[in-house]
Amino acid sequence: MQEYIVKAGDTLSAIARRFFGANADWREIARINNITNPANLQIGQRLLIPIAANPPIAQNPEVAMVRNTLQGVYPPNKIAISFTTVGSDVIAKLLNTGQQESFAKTKDLGLYRLGIFKLRDFIAYGSSLLQQVQMSPSEINVMLVTAANEGSLDAINTWDSQYLSFGIFQWTLGSAGQQGELPALLTNLKKRYPSEFQYYFGQFGVDASSLDGNTGWLSLNGLRLVTESDKSLMRQPIWALRFAIAGMDALVQSVQVLHAISRLDRFYFMPTQTLQGFTLSQILNSEFAVALLLDHHVNRPSHVIPCVVDAIARSRLTPAQIAQSSADNEALIIQNYLTLRETFGGSSAMTNSRGRAALIRQAIATGNLSAQRFSFRSNRQSRFI
Repeated sequence: MQEYIVKAGDTLSAIARRFFGANADWREIARINNITNPANLQIGQRLLIPIAANPPIAQNPEVAMVRNTLQGVYPPNKIAISFTTVGSDVIAKLLNTGQQESFAKTKDLGLYRLGIFKLRDFIAYGSSLLQQVQMSPSEINVMLVTAANEGSLDAINTWDSQYLSFGIFQWTLGSAGQQGELPALLTNLKKRYPSEFQYYFGQFGVDASSLDGNTGWLSLNGLRLVTESDKSLMRQPIWALRFAIAGMDALVQSVQVLHAISRLDRFYFMPTQTLQGFTLSQILNSEFAVALLLDHHVNRPSHVIPCVVDAIARSRLTPAQIAQSSADNEALIIQNYLTLRETFGGSSAMTNSRGRAALIRQAIATGNLSAQRFSFRSNRQSRFI
């Protein structure tokens, strides 16, 4: 059960529609809360609302089929869809052809999809698109190894407290009452490829806004999704499928990669007092170091800088000594950093820190990542012009 507090203008019918869709029956809410007179709701009254594992969706909703692929551009095309669940498989049926496909698995309040479009495959064949969004070879190297610890380009999750997560870094809608990172990704897509944003999201009533480029709000048919009941609308299978299909689009994929590497702007290039006014980029600047730091930030963003500060202290150095010296102390600092981050934060320490670091270290042996000082090169200044 979840709780809802009655507001001015609320009716049982409106509350039922808000939580369960257009065809919802308000009588179930009345029964659970022992309401005999539905016209006598009081502002501030607390109602118990059953949680629907699979909220109702519109009859035969439509999805936009993939438009931009690495093989070419296809005409815009929408197809009506119906959904069934067999065991844990969520099956989408194309009503024009009868074709069926299991695209996700049910779990708890929603579903999940691991995805099939890997970043490594996209980078191998989509280099021209990454050049269009001004990704440097060094940034691409870092993204390749970091994404190996994360999801696919068309990965989806609607089952946990974040309501909807999408893509290689599993950007989220945000918990109830909070902004999320997913709207910032969609805002970036809207800015760079407005027709693609309109095609995959805008025509179905979705809009996104972000003031800082990091987090923001999603809106559906003019309603900003803030509360639990609002955000629960995005658990519907139709939204999971729409996002999954968008994640198969080559232009959307390129924006995912760009948005992922721009995460460095939040912490890597920013001066901080804990580093005596220096930036992480002045202290750890190999591709290997940046991949480790970005991987840590995706998993535990608040831990990165203080963990590096502790590693510097354990190395008996200061940020100024490292940044202003020609000596290469990076290997020593990284060694201490990796040891510390395994337990940094106690019970909330980074998930599988050692295993994730080992996967990134393998890329050095294969020549896909450099451990040389100053080997990381960013195109961020070109993108800001």
